[in-house]
Amino acid sequence: MDARIDKTLKITTPSDLEIVMTRMFDAPRHLVFDAMTTPEHLRRWLGCTEMPMTVCEIDLRLGGAYRFTLRSPDGRDITLQGVYREIVRPERMVFVERIVMPEFTTDEYQVTSSFADIGGKTRLTTTILHESKENRDGHLNSGIERGVTPAYDRLADVVAGMA
Repeated sequence: MDARIDKTLKITTPSDLEIVMTRMFDAPRHLVFDAMTTPEHLRRWLGCTEMPMTVCEIDLRLGGAYRFTLRSPDGRDITLQGVYREIVRPERMVFVERIVMPEFTTDEYQVTSSFADIGGKTRLTTTILHESKENRDGHLNSGIERGVTPAYDRLADVVAGMA
């Protein structure tokens, strides 16, 4: 592989129910995995200036729950919450998730994150599986790319500092 890596977030829809996001990170997969599952690191990249993280709770075990609350600029709390279904450190994790906002709560969807070792770098592939095309399209059209792209850029900075 070339010394340069493509750090562009790629989003595809391989089926009517799935959103797949892929991005390379210039760090070993155990660091990317840890940055996505440890509150001290997660707070640094998932929350941001515009939407700081006010709650970051993780019980990283099978059947364990998590809850992340972000505060929007207009003062609304947006919570991501779910339960871990599979954890194979540092290769893969599967969890179910829903988004809770003051005006609505999404249906539950499944998230599978795979961490592939590519010569000491990491290809993160996140597959979001919805129960219906309408739910998938709603999630896809919610601005997911505008939120995930800068978050993953911050994640890259966090893992660079962990090495």
